[in-house]
Amino acid sequence: MNKKIIIRTLLSGIILFLWQFVSWAASGLHSGSQTHSPKQDTVLAFFESIQLEEGGYIMPMPKPDATQEEYEKFGKENSNKPWAQVYYHKTKSVNMGMSMLRGVIVDMILVFIMMFLLDKMPVIGLIQGKMYAIAIGFITFIAEPYTHYIWYHTPNIWSYLLDAIIPYAIIGLLYAKFWQNK
Repeated sequence: MNKKIIIRTLLSGIILFLWQFVSWAASGLHSGSQTHSPKQDTVLAFFESIQLEEGGYIMPMPKPDATQEEYEKFGKENSNKPWAQVYYHKTKSVNMGMSMLRGVIVDMILVFIMMFLLDKMPVIGLIQGKMYAIAIGFITFIAEPYTHYIWYHTPNIWSYLLDAIIPYAIIGLLYAKFWQNK
């Protein structure tokens, strides 16, 4: 494998990984999806007491075998009422080292694919490099966080948009300035 490909993949993966750290941990951009509740112990104790199965829930939700008529009735009865989306895990086990390693590897795979696509284009300038890379970041934003937001009004949608623009713009500029295979 070409030494240049390895270097730019490593550097870009680290840039993306560091941005994610800043975005999620250091800056508080995503604090709205990690909000503390003073009632957390009560809620978690309740989930444990009813032996809730591990998984993701939207509450309220009709039974899986509900008829079309039951779904429509449910929708009318629950319109403009409170609802929640919950991800429940019976045990908290975070292996920080392994999670970080997996995160940086995924970031490197992503930027390797991005570099592969950029390499297929003719020589590009700084603005083009930035815009092409932002377009790839924007695709990742639309594909998951924004689509999820459309349906579930998840918090921090604008933070996800920043995540799709800032690190990708930096990587695109670096690619156009230093890493093109031209």
